[in-house]
Amino acid sequence: MPDTTPKPENLKKKAADGLFWSGLGSVTQQVLNLMFGVFLARILSEDDYGMANLLAVFIALSYLIQEGGFRVALINRKNVTYDDYNSVFWTSFLIGLSLYLIFFFSMPLLAGFLNEPDLIPLGRFQFLGVLAASISIVPSGMLTKELKNKCLAKSSFVAVVVSGTLGVTLAYNGFAYWGIAAQSVCYVTVNMICMWFYSGWRPSFKFSFKPVLEMLPFSIKLLISNIFTSIGDNLFTFIIGKSYNKYQVGIYAQGSKWTTLGQQTIHTALEGVAQPVMVKAADNEKVLVFNKLMRFCVFVSFPCMLVFGFVSPELIPLVIGDKWIPSVAVLQILCIWAAFYSTYHLYNKELLSCGQSGALMWITISRCVAQIVALIFTLSRGLEAVAVGYVLVNLLFLVVIHIVTRRFINVTVIQVVKNITPYLLAAVCSIGAAWWVSSFLSNVYAIIAVKILVTAALYVGSLYVSGSVMLRESIGYIKEHIF
Repeated sequence: MPDTTPKPENLKKKAADGLFWSGLGSVTQQVLNLMFGVFLARILSEDDYGMANLLAVFIALSYLIQEGGFRVALINRKNVTYDDYNSVFWTSFLIGLSLYLIFFFSMPLLAGFLNEPDLIPLGRFQFLGVLAASISIVPSGMLTKELKNKCLAKSSFVAVVVSGTLGVTLAYNGFAYWGIAAQSVCYVTVNMICMWFYSGWRPSFKFSFKPVLEMLPFSIKLLISNIFTSIGDNLFTFIIGKSYNKYQVGIYAQGSKWTTLGQQTIHTALEGVAQPVMVKAADNEKVLVFNKLMRFCVFVSFPCMLVFGFVSPELIPLVIGDKWIPSVAVLQILCIWAAFYSTYHLYNKELLSCGQSGALMWITISRCVAQIVALIFTLSRGLEAVAVGYVLVNLLFLVVIHIVTRRFINVTVIQVVKNITPYLLAAVCSIGAAWWVSSFLSNVYAIIAVKILVTAALYVGSLYVSGSVMLRESIGYIKEHIF
């Protein structure tokens, strides 16, 4: 029987190509989301955003439940057969259909609880996205497992363009929060259609649930982890909506939204590469791969997210209007965690590649409980205090997940510090110098330009002078594939 284990050089090339296309697709997607988001933010009110986000926690949970952890289980499975894919497809579809019917008939109860009768038709429409997503689990998992990130990038590009155009058109023509809802549902649907086209896979009506039952011990723990992650991340808007009003929900959601756009760019690039590469890597390569991916994460995320928070006082009112100035403080606080988000996510993928979905589950449950406790203590102190509590809890659990991961892979604290410190120091010092230079200026356009350009120049320059391998490899790869 031939050896199917990828050679180190082939794995490195596949990882680099996958990271390039995944990163390019993610950046393109978020830039387009940014453009459409600017139009929507200028057209719609704070209450519109609040209305569209009142059901965020239930929608996010539904997406996770219908996925069931099976997509990651497929990626993690060494030898996947047609029966495995077919079994997961029908399981996800039946779960998605059941969830849609449950929420369709329960919307009057949710709308009554929140005193928003307009949520009944809105919610029933928003949950159509869950049904569409349930059909995309298999083609998405297949393309990711095979590192066909170019196809995934094309799919997301088409979906963003079509859905963004639809959302802005509806909002401009007076459909208010329906524009946001339509954009979300359309994105999932179009992305699903494109992935089916690129994967070439088709289901059959002859199937067995046996493969799903084999994956269940792994996937159910991952599902529980994802559910608690979603609760921790989305419960805030629901509780703020119940405790305050739609305006406060809109302010927090807007600050969180722009932060998420940035962190998701890096997260999506990593998502398409980290776990497939870690699964394929030999045991003696795992630490090397992990450290390499961590350095890439912080190399990109530290300057991008910290600079975004740095320029937000000038950028937010200029781009989406003065009415969103109250969201700037929330955005800046959340940017601190966003800079470390991809690193935390990398630890998640490492645990999953080692088959430790159980360990990840308990970490995630503990993290969610800690976030809820922090929310209870900070809710009465305002939105900024809520954001601070959220960031502190997540940073604490970055330490926790490292300690747990250390049991399964030889990643030392010293090595992690070496991975992170050069990029963190370069980013912070560059931002400090840019702040000093910009303090002499009064024109808002000049301030934004100086903050971004000076920080970028100093960051790249300091890494170049210090002989950063990550910078050199990134420049070399860009030259090879673009110029």
